[in-house]
Amino acid sequence: MKVFITGGKGLVGSFLSYTFRDRGDELYAPSRKELDIIDRDRIVKAIKLVKPDILIHCAAFTDVDGCEINKEKAYLTNVVGTQYVVEGCAEIKCKMVYLSTDFIFDGKKQTPYSEADIPNPLSVYGQTKLLGEYYVSHLHQKFIIARVSRIFGEKGRNFASSLPELMKKEKKIVLTDNLINSPTYVVDLVEAIIFLIKRDFLGIVNVCNKGECSWYEYGLKIKEIMNIEDVELIPVAFEKFSNRKAERPRYSVLDTSLLESLGFSMPQWEASLKSYLEMQ
Repeated sequence: MKVFITGGKGLVGSFLSYTFRDRGDELYAPSRKELDIIDRDRIVKAIKLVKPDILIHCAAFTDVDGCEINKEKAYLTNVVGTQYVVEGCAEIKCKMVYLSTDFIFDGKKQTPYSEADIPNPLSVYGQTKLLGEYYVSHLHQKFIIARVSRIFGEKGRNFASSLPELMKKEKKIVLTDNLINSPTYVVDLVEAIIFLIKRDFLGIVNVCNKGECSWYEYGLKIKEIMNIEDVELIPVAFEKFSNRKAERPRYSVLDTSLLESLGFSMPQWEASLKSYLEMQ
């Protein structure tokens, strides 16, 4: 199988690349410097030249507060860039996988969101990712939109990789206790994506680990797994963090019933977090 991955050097893109190479698939996974998705001529030409069987669109501006500060970059990358990628896929009729987010919801439902729930993003990041979904679903026929949340893993800046280091330096750490969603281990996410591709699934599907937690509860679990005793974690409401530019949904847990009905069950987030931390 010939695979094209945008954002091939990021957290998800890197592990996808490693996995497909290990499987013996033919892979093209350029970094943003090698191929910027907001350059329409280059991205469309590259997709037509490679002629992949599957394109996985990981490239995105994912800094939630950064999107609020630099709206133009957010729209260019997450909306316009996605439109160009979709155009290339539509021309050669290859299947496309688009990674979306739980931030397309406003968090007011207070129960896990299904694929059928109506989005209402609170932030520029959520708005731009939802518009990206719109282009994928309206300009192409062969697509998978995978909605994910709070991805963690070996590469990139994420809570599971940064908090253990912070615990070595600080004796007191303040964490929010009223932003609830589901962590997603990149290893589990990639396995789910490959499963969906093999199964020829088309449409929108939620992909995240089972269970839910706040950032504070997540931190407590890291502290427990790593057996760290001399650090105090202090729970604080998100509203107390005045340096945050973007609004967040207070409850954006994703319901993975559809994924499970297809035959793939994600592990509990605690088990996956333990697996990740024990490898570090």
